[in-house]
Amino acid sequence: MNILQKLKDGANRATEKAQHVVEVNKLNSQIAEIEQQRSSYYLQMGKVFYEGYRLQDMTIAEKEMVELAQTCDGLQEQIEAIRNRIAVLKNERVCECGRVVALDANFCPYCGNKLANLMNPEESAPEEPKEQQERKSMLFDDHEYAAAEEQQEREELHSYEYRQNPDPYEVDSYESEPEPEHDRDRGRELEDIELSEPEVDGDQLRLEQEEQEKERRHWEELERERERQLELDRRIRFWQENNQSQDYVGDDEETRDMVKCQICSVDLPKGSKWCPRCGAEQI
Repeated sequence: MNILQKLKDGANRATEKAQHVVEVNKLNSQIAEIEQQRSSYYLQMGKVFYEGYRLQDMTIAEKEMVELAQTCDGLQEQIEAIRNRIAVLKNERVCECGRVVALDANFCPYCGNKLANLMNPEESAPEEPKEQQERKSMLFDDHEYAAAEEQQEREELHSYEYRQNPDPYEVDSYESEPEPEHDRDRGRELEDIELSEPEVDGDQLRLEQEEQEKERRHWEELERERERQLELDRRIRFWQENNQSQDYVGDDEETRDMVKCQICSVDLPKGSKWCPRCGAEQI
């Protein structure tokens, strides 16, 4: 059972990674569309500039170019926001220089900027949605309070039934009065519900059968995945036993590509200009 739970957790992690990949691809396509739109604005700015140059009057062209430039600035902000979202999905951060760095880095290894000063897009979001939510909650509370009062008044009216000019010697004839319309409607609704109960039970039974079939297929898929994983582990062990010498050579090459920081002695990739931990410049 423990193995099946591990396989289930692995399948969930794989599904989550696949969802992240799909989301990243969608965001990249949005960036491509925005860049294409920005390129069209660049072309339009060039045309406006040429027309002003040809007419030797740059007043109108300057105004249009400023408007187009402001539009391009807005598109650039959208691109940066989307890139920040992609970095969050990949557990990374985007520096002001445009480079992508690790999430736990304190300094950018490319420009030396302190990443702690970078603002989190979630924290810099405006507080208007919170105020709107508070207003909506207040409106909902008022509406709910009014509905509760109205319901209470209706219950009091139904519970307090009386007759005009009652006669103490008169036999209670109100018991033989016809039922109100709402009671008859309620009785019809109950009859309709009783008649429709077998259909609901049939649908529920069909849904339960489909759920059981899905569960059975899921367990069969997990079992096949376990067998594939065991076969893959066996092949990996066989490859490791026959290629130990090559692994040692690869480790030596990896150690050659790593250097020590001159201040905090942390391992750095060869060619780093700044230490991502202490921010010291590497000479």
